[in-house]
Amino acid sequence: MALSILIVEDDTTIGAIVAGYLESEGFTPECVSSGQEALRRVATGRYGLILLDLGLPDEDGLAILRKLRGRNAAPVMVVSARNTLDARLAAFELGAADILAKPFDPRELRYRVLNLVGRGHQAGAPARHVLGPWTLDTVTRTVRDAGGRDAGLTAQEYAVLQLLVLGEGRVYSRGQIIDAASVESDPESERAVDTLVSRIRRKLAAGRGAGGLIVTVRGIGYRVERSG
Repeated sequence: MALSILIVEDDTTIGAIVAGYLESEGFTPECVSSGQEALRRVATGRYGLILLDLGLPDEDGLAILRKLRGRNAAPVMVVSARNTLDARLAAFELGAADILAKPFDPRELRYRVLNLVGRGHQAGAPARHVLGPWTLDTVTRTVRDAGGRDAGLTAQEYAVLQLLVLGEGRVYSRGQIIDAASVESDPESERAVDTLVSRIRRKLAAGRGAGGLIVTVRGIGYRVERSG
């Protein structure tokens, strides 16, 4: 099956050109023109790579990058005319796998895409993460034990856990967790994050003590710490 690539680009002409080029290279591209539409797509689709413009009409691309990294395991390549050092550093800090400045030569895009795919990033590098008795699968978006029992996480609880697991060792503030895991109908408060983490810990603790996986960093937020 051809690798699916999500193109997030508000300039429909550029989006169509990039999509046509990627299709000729054997990929399956999909185009969206806003950050919110990109977030809706990653919630329902499986993508091996996301190409993200930073100049989006509805929300700053860096904010969308942070949310995408929390909701989808696919690598994100930033493709943008915003090419200052500060912008590049911010994108890498938020989890960008690569950055390509506009305007670009299609041949360079090809090599960068193939480089990411060749590293095995398309599966989320890796897709399965062992958390004590549980296994988090970023493809099926499930958390199950060896016997197949589901941890019973809600979609929002799963999003929080995936964010922390994919950024293992990194401390995420409550604000960053809200950005990555919230949806339009969710209450956006830092207190809500504490409640979510408490519920995740309780459900994981049912699997012989895995509730201690999420560590509180006083005054900052949370991080994941796996022993062994």
